[in-house]
Amino acid sequence: MALSLSRYVEILREKLANSIFLPFLEVLPQAMLEQALQDEGISYRKRLYTPLITLWTWLCQVLDKDKSCKNAVSRVISYIAASGEAPPSSDTGAYCKARKRLKEGFLLRLLRRTGKHLHQQSEKLGELWCGRRVFIADGSTITMADTQDNQEEYPQPESQAEGCGFPMANIVALFCLKTGALLEAAISAITTHELNLFRSLYQYLQPGDVALGDRLYGSYADICLLQSRGVDCVFRMHWRRKTDFRRGKILGYYDHIVHWTKPQRCPQGLDPILFAQLPQEIVLREVRFLVATKGFRPQVITLVTTLLDAELYPKEALAELYSWRWDIEIDLRHLKTTMQMEHLSSKTPHMVRNEFYVHLLAYNLIRTLMFQASVEHEIAPLSISFQATIQHLSNFTYALAYADAQHRSYLYDTLLYLVSKERLLIRPGRVEPRLKKRRPKSYGWLQKPRKQLQKKLIA
Repeated sequence: MALSLSRYVEILREKLANSIFLPFLEVLPQAMLEQALQDEGISYRKRLYTPLITLWTWLCQVLDKDKSCKNAVSRVISYIAASGEAPPSSDTGAYCKARKRLKEGFLLRLLRRTGKHLHQQSEKLGELWCGRRVFIADGSTITMADTQDNQEEYPQPESQAEGCGFPMANIVALFCLKTGALLEAAISAITTHELNLFRSLYQYLQPGDVALGDRLYGSYADICLLQSRGVDCVFRMHWRRKTDFRRGKILGYYDHIVHWTKPQRCPQGLDPILFAQLPQEIVLREVRFLVATKGFRPQVITLVTTLLDAELYPKEALAELYSWRWDIEIDLRHLKTTMQMEHLSSKTPHMVRNEFYVHLLAYNLIRTLMFQASVEHEIAPLSISFQATIQHLSNFTYALAYADAQHRSYLYDTLLYLVSKERLLIRPGRVEPRLKKRRPKSYGWLQKPRKQLQKKLIA
């Protein structure tokens, strides 16, 4: 049995590494993975689902439309059976226990390494904005299985009746402007404000970086905190703050430098001691421009930024930069809708975070493949379809797993070519109503806990 188990592990390590993990082989070599396991104190006995096999199988699972553990185990069995070995048990218990044994720190190490590597590759190719690295920040929410453990750590919104809602978490992520790679992310209960999650990610920004975000992040305190780290920012002006372009140092049409004074009260969620250390006044630049959309009234956009030099950072460049902020909305949609991360099925907080980080790692896997295709065929990485890349990789995995080295190289080159041809259509002025034609099933909403309704039906 020990010999058979060793054979199973050997087969799966080879097949999964040469298929689903192939885009990551250069970024996450075997030696690095083993070192990461050792650093995190992850040890394991001889078993079929080693940490690496579990991770690779989980990546397949989150990229598949059928995300059940039964389907993931079936994939593992198919690899072993195709190699001429007797298939192992189809019971999912061993795989589910192996997923629980993975530590969050191990997954975070891999996520940060893949995001950083992809971002550095874009820098080497000169993919910078005005010679600066730009990170886009934004937040969203996700739900998870309605269990007692999840409710205690990630309580549902108070507006939902007990037993009728789902535990909910706030998430904030930092994305690379040029490649769409996810570099850092934070998750917490919805009682933790999105701004506080964003502040927890400050430590991963380096002096000289530029942070880009919407109006939520453009507060006096956050601009000061970023400046103290040598990080510049470009945020949309908060709707409550009034701007008078007749004052300050005029740089151009709707473009001036002004002085902001420190608020009298400490913002909610910020440490009062930290607030007391903020400067009494900061110098900022405010810019306003119009965004014209066919069929709609022009939209007025006002930005606040610490980039004061109008020659190095002209108004037109800032307007173009902010127009790219919409990419993060698309990136979050890829995670939540395309990869179905909007609702996680895990029943404990530890597994919720593990599932969350594996989804982010799988997202970077697809972005890495898209970047490799863009470099190989000289196109912009963000012009490639994310959904089509997942489809091509999923359909090529089995062929890649059982090809020899020469044929695998040919298959991978073909995969990169196909991915590069999946270009996003540019349709300016296209509008669609946010309505569905197909009618939903005529089921009502759950107004009481399910167990109460079950007892009522039995009675």
